Amino acid sequence: MKTIWSVLSVAAVANLLALVGIVLYLNSTGRLDAERMREIRVLLSETAGQRATKAALAKEQAEREAKVAQEQAKVGTPPVTGADALLLKQEQSQIDMARLEMMRRDVETLRDTLRRERSALDEQKSAFEKERKDFQQAREVVIKTESDEQFRKALATIEGLKADKAKATLQTLIDQQQVDQVVSYLDAMQERTRTKVMDEFVKADPKVAADLLERLRTRGVSVAGLGGSP
Repeated sequence: MKTIWSVLSVAAVANLLALVGIVLYLNSTGRLDAERMREIRVLLSETAGQRATKAALAKEQAEREAKVAQEQAKVGTPPVTGADALLLKQEQSQIDMARLEMMRRDVETLRDTLRRERSALDEQKSAFEKERKDFQQAREVVIKTESDEQFRKALATIEGLKADKAKATLQTLIDQQQVDQVVSYLDAMQERTRTKVMDEFVKADPKVAADLLERLRTRGVSVAGLGGSP
């Protein structure tokens, strides 16, 4: 029994000496000081159950704080003050006024464009109406001339001449600036006679013949067989 007790005593003393040696070693190397000793005492003063409970409470607290942060984020920015609201309203009014001014300028530009286009259309209409009246008046003169008895007599005389002499007679009228009168005679001639006379004009001066043909075309008269033998 004494032997067992002696062994236990020696082991206890050895463990104590080893613990003291470890403490001295840690202290000499800077790994252990008063603050760390206090932390170790606090750590050892808690049981495993107490430490688990404390960790659970800390986790629950962190979850509550995270939930509160999310709720605050949903609420958004803090309420706008009266001064800020008035400033925002003024800025919005300025934006609205600028937009209205831009729309007004666009409308005015569109009106100017429409006025110019309307003026151009009116001018075109007036020019067309003038041309129509001039054409109608010219047509009435032609009808009156061709239905005149003296015109019919002069036409019969020209048609009775040979083609070269008829051309010479009409050329004299052209030289006297009476081209419309010549076109009226050609228009009223029989087609065969008109073709022979136009052949003579082509032989003498193609430019004069082309001008007479164009004038006859505008009256709806065609000359067939032009360029053939008389």
